[in-house]
Amino acid sequence: MKPAQVAFCRAACVCWGFENNCTRRMSQKDAGQIVVIKGLCSGCGSLLLALAVGETFPEPGFIALTMLLGFVAYGLSIFFYVRAQRELGAAKTSAYYAIAPFIGTGLSLLLFRQRPSVSFLVALAIMAAGTYFASTEGRPSRKACPLRWD
Repeated sequence: MKPAQVAFCRAACVCWGFENNCTRRMSQKDAGQIVVIKGLCSGCGSLLLALAVGETFPEPGFIALTMLLGFVAYGLSIFFYVRAQRELGAAKTSAYYAIAPFIGTGLSLLLFRQRPSVSFLVALAIMAAGTYFASTEGRPSRKACPLRWD
């Protein structure tokens, strides 16, 4: 990877963490209001970025379909994420949310009849273990694991 790519990746991770922290702090508020605020901010930011790089407006029908997709893929996702943070807490919600790409990838492997790579299976096992421990608030007992926990 080039240094600029690494820097952009790190910046995206920092922004994502900042956004998750802000969402956690607001999770006791009305989830619908949070979705509207985040959607408007994200939409305006994307519009300004597109205009800054010289993009033009597409056909109105395409805009309507894109807005519908955004409502389902972004709006409902945030709505359920905020509700889950309120009910489950930030750690459990993040653990469940983090495994979702693996579920989608697994479904695509079935749909397109491809074999998963070894690295995929290793990552899936790690994510499943992390999700288990975050969701059960447990850890291996001293009998099961000789490591010291104190």
